[in-house]
Amino acid sequence: MNILLFCELVVLFSCCTGNQKNPNIQDLLEKFLKIKQTSWKHDNSFIKSAKIGVLSTYVLNGTKNKRKYTDCSEILRSDPSKKKHDGVYTIYPDHVNKKEIFCDMTTEGGGWTVIQKRIDGSTDFYRTWEEFKKGFGNSSRNYWIGNDVIHQLTKTSPQKLRIALQRYSGEKGQAEYSKFAVGNEKTKYKLTVSGYSGTIGDCLGNRNGWKFTTKDQDNDNYKANCAKLYHAAWWYDACLATNLNGLYAKSALIGYKYNTWAAWKNKPEALRTTLMMIRPV
Repeated sequence: MNILLFCELVVLFSCCTGNQKNPNIQDLLEKFLKIKQTSWKHDNSFIKSAKIGVLSTYVLNGTKNKRKYTDCSEILRSDPSKKKHDGVYTIYPDHVNKKEIFCDMTTEGGGWTVIQKRIDGSTDFYRTWEEFKKGFGNSSRNYWIGNDVIHQLTKTSPQKLRIALQRYSGEKGQAEYSKFAVGNEKTKYKLTVSGYSGTIGDCLGNRNGWKFTTKDQDNDNYKANCAKLYHAAWWYDACLATNLNGLYAKSALIGYKYNTWAAWKNKPEALRTTLMMIRPV
């Protein structure tokens, strides 16, 4: 990015002819800017007035530092005009590495960081431990934000979890948990969740302390790998009442291998869309 910096120097003198450079400008700029990795050079000088001044132009080559937001709530607090503008934003959960995520800037005042999003079957969620660790998919359509990111977002400040679901009939429902956190990889991303309210029934409240299981890492309490049995990855015990990362169906099929929330209609019905999002309490 090139920035033109115009310096007007009022110089009193009795007589001056021709172009001349002021030898002190570079020293003054170096002291004033103090910007690392910024280069600049003198570009032009000319007499603005025969009596009082010289107009000098200097070109700076550098980048403007941008604030690194850790989640969607920070983005909204910094710029309230983002309210009701859902979409893909960039955050820095650990203040260093960037992540493209989806922000819900509308629901209940906005500022929700979406950690899971499914709107169709174009993205396979039957993935490995490493893939769920880092995250995968397209944040504008279907994606898992990554277990490491979820841990980063929930370790420093209390978070609430909101789950929004839609059936193939068009009916919508939601669940909200007033406390939600996920441990680091050493704990196998141990789940902490409580404080249910909503319209679809509680499928997570009894899962405190449960560990994350994938097809290639079995951390559940069943004799077999629940992720393999139900074609997904989740916080399983032995085994499940919900399977939001399960197989995507193109209709309301019944079965626990599908992306389902069984407490809603007291049956494991495949869902049309699922959304999991968090926001500081």
